[in-house]
Amino acid sequence: MLERMGFAPLVFKTLEDWRPDFEAALTKREGEEAARAILEATRAKVEGMIASVPDPGVLATPMRLFTIAGMLYVALYLALAARGYDAARAWEVCDEATRAHFARMSRAERTLASAGMFSWPMKALSRWIARRSKEAPVGGWALDFVEGDGSFDYGTDYRRCAIRDLAIAHGAAEFAPYICLADIAGSEAFGWGLQRTETLAQGGTRCDFRFRARGETEVRVRLPVITKEG
Repeated sequence: MLERMGFAPLVFKTLEDWRPDFEAALTKREGEEAARAILEATRAKVEGMIASVPDPGVLATPMRLFTIAGMLYVALYLALAARGYDAARAWEVCDEATRAHFARMSRAERTLASAGMFSWPMKALSRWIARRSKEAPVGGWALDFVEGDGSFDYGTDYRRCAIRDLAIAHGAAEFAPYICLADIAGSEAFGWGLQRTETLAQGGTRCDFRFRARGETEVRVRLPVITKEG
């Protein structure tokens, strides 16, 4: 399983998996040669930040994969910002690539991302991570598990977001609120029925995820927000 790879190898394997999607979105806007150069700059940004990014660990697989996705988005943003892209324009590239990546996933991957989200093991894992994070952040994440009340299956309230912290630490604070939008694409692609009213990166006091199997995606968005330390 990819999730059981060492952190750095998994980061670069994930980058290669996403490369065709990033490259297609970039080529449409910048041409093939520039797209390749931007992706090389993105890889260099990843190499520069990886040692400072905490690994949530193999046992906290969801947090680990979220952290890696955040790294890729931040690295691509930094490469694009060097070419004059602002946060909103850079997110257009990321959003297009994200939706394309989800669309070309295998049936097994899509099933895992869809049904797996509501499985007993996923809920048990989320409860366990939440308990651990009360003692200390798990790879930079701190959250509470929220039992379903009939209007949703279950939820998580994030009190600390490792992706937000990563973006701030690497000079991409203005891009952090946009990364939250990736959850919309995920919910729409996999039927998570995400309900969310706020996120830390968009100026909220928490990230209040609520999931309803095959429900409508209802996400309140607040953009732009310039995120500050603290």
